Amino acid sequence: MKYLIQALCLFFTLISSASIANSQYEDMSQLIDVWLDAQKDYDDIPSISGVIVQDQQVIWSGSFGESNRETGQAISLNSMGSICSVSKVFTATAIMKLVDNGKLSLDSKLHELLPKLTLKQAFPQGGDITIESLLTHSSGVPRDTEHAYWSSPAHHFPSDQELYQSLSATQTIHAVGSSIAYSNVGYALLGQVIEQVSGKSYKDFIETEIFSPLQMQDSTVELPLPLIGNRHAVGYTAKSRGGDRKRADLYQTRTMQSAAGISSTVMDLAKFVMWQFREVKSDKKELMSSSSLLSMYEPHAKNQRGSRGYGYAVTEDKDGNRWITHGGMCPGYVSFLKIDVSNKMAYAIMVNANKVRAMNYVNGLIELATRYTATNDGDIRKENQTLNDFVGFYDLTPWNSEYYVAKWQQDLMLLYLPADSLNYALYQYLQVADDRFQLIENGELANENLVFIRDESGKVFKVKSEGNFHWKIPPATISQ
Repeated sequence: MKYLIQALCLFFTLISSASIANSQYEDMSQLIDVWLDAQKDYDDIPSISGVIVQDQQVIWSGSFGESNRETGQAISLNSMGSICSVSKVFTATAIMKLVDNGKLSLDSKLHELLPKLTLKQAFPQGGDITIESLLTHSSGVPRDTEHAYWSSPAHHFPSDQELYQSLSATQTIHAVGSSIAYSNVGYALLGQVIEQVSGKSYKDFIETEIFSPLQMQDSTVELPLPLIGNRHAVGYTAKSRGGDRKRADLYQTRTMQSAAGISSTVMDLAKFVMWQFREVKSDKKELMSSSSLLSMYEPHAKNQRGSRGYGYAVTEDKDGNRWITHGGMCPGYVSFLKIDVSNKMAYAIMVNANKVRAMNYVNGLIELATRYTATNDGDIRKENQTLNDFVGFYDLTPWNSEYYVAKWQQDLMLLYLPADSLNYALYQYLQVADDRFQLIENGELANENLVFIRDESGKVFKVKSEGNFHWKIPPATISQ
């Protein structure tokens, strides 16, 4: 009942933190709001924020929950959070900006740029470690140093000196270019290269050369400790066996900033993505040439598990569209960014808790946005202004939790809650009579119906589905 009440509060008060950018996407936005707010409750997640970008416009954005559970402060679209390893995308962008400006080459040898580095090359047959091999995680540099910086409570991330000392007793794990092995240390070294070549600290370079030109005013390098709990969301741990989440220990990434040290917002990530969509089609150079940016999307390193571009994992879907992605996870925070560069669509999720399926949430945004666009171009549905009568939550206890019936342009969409994945949670229905709807499967009508039943005043109060009745949850439930 607790979850039903909270869900109703969402529906009947029209969450102030959710934002609809275009009335054309109102039905889609409403369903996303309901879904993510429900997932927040069912998974006991402090907060979820997300955005969908279509070229130069935000077509959906929303934030749900609390940035600080202790004070009850609500999350907002401009609340900061750590983006963790998504920071690597900004590091790769900084490297490519230096390459584009002629200050660095992708073939540059790491030992020449960082002469004090004494990492042992255990596989000399692969050649020297280069900037390109670091960008694509194909350098053979190990994943992490001997410092246990992912372990609480200390989170002792190394200083520059400690990084070099640790690597002096370390060797590469494979020949350059022979495999892909994800490396935080590799991106820490790229941060060192940025400092060496630019003459600026990593923090100053990222903030002045990327954040400032793109007006990413709510982004910074390193966890801003004075802002934690107000402008910056508090991070929380994974749930214990007893179901509790604790406040995660704070940390400073120090020399690992370029691997996992950036804090941002979903709206600033939207600005970063929109810049990319502009840059690839414009003669005017904002941060780098379109050719340099496009090269980041190419699969420069491959193995049986996938392909790597510069900063991104690179894939193609069944229709030949190219996708670039990166996720992030660090103490108290999870993030995920996925970009369809072929169609100029992007999706991002930020969460302030661990053991959260952020990638599933991003894939759900993609599922709903794709379905909605496809419906726009599909068959013309019967115009009907009474669909709002059917919208709402319906009770499935004791067998399941609930489902939500939403307007989906001229149809209804039924969403079973909770739903980590939307693959088997969404069902679309066509109105075939005043109060009867028929399931649409693979573009055809299936032999399954929803029949809505009204009370004496004409209000829908339950629905019959395959011989079972599900009662609509009335607004009065909120006060119970």
